[in-house]
Amino acid sequence: MAIIGFFVFMSNFEIFDEPTETKLKTECDYEGLRKIKMTQESGNATANRSILIYATDCGIDEQNSELIFVASAGFIKPKDVEFEWKNFDTLTIRYNKKLEIFEQKKESESVNPKITFEYIAE
Repeated sequence: MAIIGFFVFMSNFEIFDEPTETKLKTECDYEGLRKIKMTQESGNATANRSILIYATDCGIDEQNSELIFVASAGFIKPKDVEFEWKNFDTLTIRYNKKLEIFEQKKESESVNPKITFEYIAE
C-alpha cells in the first residue's frame, strides 16, 4: 500500500520533472548587434530554481546562445537578477548577494563584437 501511495504522490506533485524555462527579459544592444536573454528555470525536489543569462547575435537563433551567468537559490525571484547595457561593449549584471553563483563569465567568447560583463552584488 505504501508503494502505491508513493507513486501516486510522485505523479501528482511531479517531484522529479524536468525544469521548465520561462523567458524574463530579452534586449539587444544600442546598435542591434548583440542580444541578451534572461530566463528562469523552475526547480524540483533535487534542484533549486535558477536564473540564467545568455548572449547571442541579434537575429540569430537563440538555440546557439552563449551562457554567461547562472545564479540559483530556493528563494530566487526574477527581481533578484537584473541587467542593463552600460555602454556599447559593457553589460552590467546586478544580483542578490545571497544567491549561489555557478557561472560568471568576464567577457563573451562567441559574440562579435565582444561584450565585457560587469557584476555588482547587492
